[in-house]
Amino acid sequence: MKIELETASGYTIHSYGQGEIVLNIPPALQIGAADREPPANDAGREVLTHSLVITPDRLLRNWPPGCLEQLTAEHLEMVARLEPELVLLGVGRRLRFPDPRLMAPFVRRNMGVEYMDTPAACRTYNLLAAEGRRVAAAILIA
Repeated sequence: MKIELETASGYTIHSYGQGEIVLNIPPALQIGAADREPPANDAGREVLTHSLVITPDRLLRNWPPGCLEQLTAEHLEMVARLEPELVLLGVGRRLRFPDPRLMAPFVRRNMGVEYMDTPAACRTYNLLAAEGRRVAAAILIA
């Protein structure tokens, strides 16, 4: 499903589908952006097929957990170190809840965390990023 909102200046989610997420990579954040012209059409997009963490200014492309059952506190610590005010945890095609004990990295830092199915996490991330919020979406692609 394509998401139409593209007003944020950082990383945004263009669309999502079964087993993949397409990201908009702003010209300033593309590798070698200073050495070339801004990309034309879809050249500023990247298709990811592995779990990821996205913030408006950071992208962790190969976040280790492949599914909710593989999620550990150490994986969530990687997200917490990015210092978002809110974390959206996209848990897959249907809403499921992780073990509450895994949330310790967020609790210690007083960070909010919301569990959502992946489509909802993608839409919500774009809205909050467009508002200038310090949001991180940790997306499990399973």
